Amino acid sequence: MTENTPSILITGGTGFLGRSLTRRLVQEGYSVRILSRAKYHPEHPNISFYQGDITKYNDLINAVQGCEAIFHCAAEKNNPEHMLDMNINSTRELFNVANKSKVKFFCHLSSVGVTGKTDEKIVNEFTDCNPMNYYEETKYAAEKIVQKGIDHGVVVILRPTNIFGTETIQSWLSKTWKSKILFCFKGRENAHLIYVEDVTSAAVFLFKKGIDRPVDTFIISNDEDSGNTFSEIREYLATINNLSFNSLGFSLPLFLPYLARLLKNKKSNLGDVVYSSRKLYEYGFKFPYGFKSGLKNAVNEIHNLKQQQD
Repeated sequence: MTENTPSILITGGTGFLGRSLTRRLVQEGYSVRILSRAKYHPEHPNISFYQGDITKYNDLINAVQGCEAIFHCAAEKNNPEHMLDMNINSTRELFNVANKSKVKFFCHLSSVGVTGKTDEKIVNEFTDCNPMNYYEETKYAAEKIVQKGIDHGVVVILRPTNIFGTETIQSWLSKTWKSKILFCFKGRENAHLIYVEDVTSAAVFLFKKGIDRPVDTFIISNDEDSGNTFSEIREYLATINNLSFNSLGFSLPLFLPYLARLLKNKKSNLGDVVYSSRKLYEYGFKFPYGFKSGLKNAVNEIHNLKQQQD
């Protein structure tokens, strides 16, 4: 690592995506600082840890000091009571601190969920956003904050689809009747899976390459690859595991799960919507894995962990 190598702050660095991003940046030779409320003991000399609360201004000032780049991964996905503070207010404070500290690169991890309700079958970065729930509303509000840009650098907004990895793929391997019914019900719908290491690679690629505009947005998705429906992924997992899930043998028409969501008063899109990564490809990025190789890699890691435990 040279003296000119920027120091990088990652919020949510102990989380699912944050850990992957930290590993990748350290492998690239960068010095990484993690901001988290949870205690963390770095296992690499290029990783430092600042225990603090992203919702507290003084903690942000201390964490950002000396950093030239920020990857903002921290977010609240489950508890609506914390979404305002975590997803909107903390983003505003962090972004203001980044601007005052003359940060040169700010990457905001958002979600394709901000697109919300749409009549378009192929969604891109120019599709109008109509969030369908409070989480999506707060993430879209956070996007609007960082879209203002920073004075001394650039802003990248990333909208990944459903990120998976070793920690999250286990439910897809379930053989319960509940899972069989679920995959029968949703089988023809697009699953929108994207491997965590591919998301990390895209983020680092844009950081190293730079962007042409002060602020830009990128969808990260494998939706345009074949085989990304729930039933096709389930079949692929069975193949690479040499297993049979004893599925019900059919999948319901697309309109039925869509109708079921509507009957529950949940806004919804039909399950054939595709989120396009064409813009990211045009920048020269190529996914190192793709969702099928990612699935295989995640499953192999699960098997390796089990062997180590036995």
